[in-house]
Amino acid sequence: MSDNRIHKLVLDQSTSGTKLLLVGIEENEAKILRRMDRKHTQIFPQDGWVEHDPSEIVKNTKQLIAEMLEATNLSAQDIRSLSITNQRETIVAWNKKTGQPVSNALVWQCNRSNDICKQLIEAGKETEIQRKTGLKIDSYFSGPKIRWLFENSDEMRSLAASGELAIGTMDSWLIWNLTDGEVFATEPSNASRTLLYNIYENTWDSALCDIFLVPPDSLAEIRDSNDSFGHYEGIPIQGVMADSQAALYGQNCLGFGDIKVTMGTGCSVMMQIEERSDLISDNILKTIAFTDNGATDYALEGIIRSCGDTLTWLSSELALFGTIEEGIESAFSVNDNEGVYLVPAQLGLAAPFWDSDIRAAFLGMNRRTGKPHLIRAGFESILFQIRAVIDEIKQVTCLDIPRVKVDGGVTKNNRLMQMLADILGITIEVSCIEELSALGVLMLTSGFDMQKEGKIFNPKSNNLEPHYQQWLEYINKVRDK
Repeated sequence: MSDNRIHKLVLDQSTSGTKLLLVGIEENEAKILRRMDRKHTQIFPQDGWVEHDPSEIVKNTKQLIAEMLEATNLSAQDIRSLSITNQRETIVAWNKKTGQPVSNALVWQCNRSNDICKQLIEAGKETEIQRKTGLKIDSYFSGPKIRWLFENSDEMRSLAASGELAIGTMDSWLIWNLTDGEVFATEPSNASRTLLYNIYENTWDSALCDIFLVPPDSLAEIRDSNDSFGHYEGIPIQGVMADSQAALYGQNCLGFGDIKVTMGTGCSVMMQIEERSDLISDNILKTIAFTDNGATDYALEGIIRSCGDTLTWLSSELALFGTIEEGIESAFSVNDNEGVYLVPAQLGLAAPFWDSDIRAAFLGMNRRTGKPHLIRAGFESILFQIRAVIDEIKQVTCLDIPRVKVDGGVTKNNRLMQMLADILGITIEVSCIEELSALGVLMLTSGFDMQKEGKIFNPKSNNLEPHYQQWLEYINKVRDK
């Protein structure tokens, strides 16, 4: 590949796999020239436990970069920069001397630290943690996972005692490996998801570290999101952001009240609140959106554990359909759910319910219930969760929300997006650009804007409102059991 464009690579390391984009920039306009993907193994050692092999992810990353350069006839010297966006909260611990992981990565979905969370809540720790981090005590976040490792791994404790332990989110693990251990760093949009980081002082908090048994010297250096993070084979690593915050930037949600929904394995409903760090809610999180040259923007967020993962579960574990396209066709082959609802608590419920003990359930079935009704209930559960979160954000901010920007793989179906507009009673704008997390981190470091108005879905009907209210009633019934 030979042209006058500036070539940049963006690595998007997500829950299900790793993808690499080659982006060409000319006269401040960017174009995705090529994309490569590689999935990694999903490991489920016990019910509710989710792991990834961190060495497999590093291997995939390096192979993708090599294959991209070979396929495009480019050399490392032809690449201006490599930017990284990544799955959040997933944690890796490793030996600083050998670079070997202590264990598999504990994924954000992993619930093994539920008992630790309950103990800390009963000990009255949540007020301090939420005051400093904007987050709740929940197994979703990194801190309880790290404490679980300390309580269950002799190697973890031994390395900590000798000062040879490194603990980091997926970005810092990748940066460490890409720079051959020369750079051990992260940035605030990732650090703010650990329960160890004070989002107002922009620093690791020693009191929080004590709660989760974490030695501060095991944590990464904090740099700005748009900073430099070393080199990989001569390619500068420039710009790192957590994936949901990167999508917020990619959606051009840069003004107070701008809101986006990223519908991936899980779902993130995030509102830009700029420097308004005073907005507080028990059910909606506050987090750092990004830091740019020392300035910090904040965001409100409702996290949903199961979005696309619900569809994967219906397909893989319950064998209700094969491909997503088959699932969509089946779900919309019936006019409505005929009273069948899914409580999508395969991994517990996050915002705004915050119940890690609740179990998934299909409710309202009768003798006429068939596969299409169950599948439709799965799709509708995704929309109903988004509605519950946005209602909570409206209450916190007292804002009227005229438009919601959405992105992610689940947004590809027009009928589902129309249903989302109807259940929210809000105009939905579906991004015409699929790779918003990847492009968001690139936009932060490069200053260009790829965003164009997406496909618009205006509310047409309120027929789903009774279904939503019934779903809420079922949620409360299952939680009360």
